[in-house]
Amino acid sequence: MTFSGLARLNKIYMIAGGIGLMLMSVHVTLDAIGKYLFSVPIPATLEIVAYYYMPAVVALPLAFVEMKNGHVAVEMIHDLFPAPVRRWNLFVNGLITVGFLGTLTWLAAREAWRKFLIGEFMFGEYPIVIWPGRVIFVLGVALFTIVVVIKTIGFLRYGHDLFAKRDSNGEWGFTQ
Repeated sequence: MTFSGLARLNKIYMIAGGIGLMLMSVHVTLDAIGKYLFSVPIPATLEIVAYYYMPAVVALPLAFVEMKNGHVAVEMIHDLFPAPVRRWNLFVNGLITVGFLGTLTWLAAREAWRKFLIGEFMFGEYPIVIWPGRVIFVLGVALFTIVVVIKTIGFLRYGHDLFAKRDSNGEWGFTQ
């Protein structure tokens, strides 16, 4: 099975998160240089970092990392189980994760919609519209949820991760 559209969207999210990370680094560096060398900091740096860069850096790459099976996993006990038990263990863990992520996505989307409707912004030296950061977070977590749903279906229906490929030994592995 291939999921080329999903893989492309994941790469776009990953690139957007990487761009956010680079912009955040440049922004904070220029702010520090301006503040400590010239006594002229960039206004609202903290707010821009917290409400724009951080949601992109944290949430957008989640699905890509999950697709590559890159999140931290402790498999000491899981690996001791026979294959059918491992399959069901992965399926049940997937269901729990989908339940959590689905709830998180729903609540975050509802809150983002509410904040969009009121045009949420932060007062400070300069008023800054901050509701778009909530939408960025929702987009990242929603795609993460979709990837986990597909993986969970794969564990139930086929006994393996649908994003994995067989290697020369017939074992299921992950492409880098």
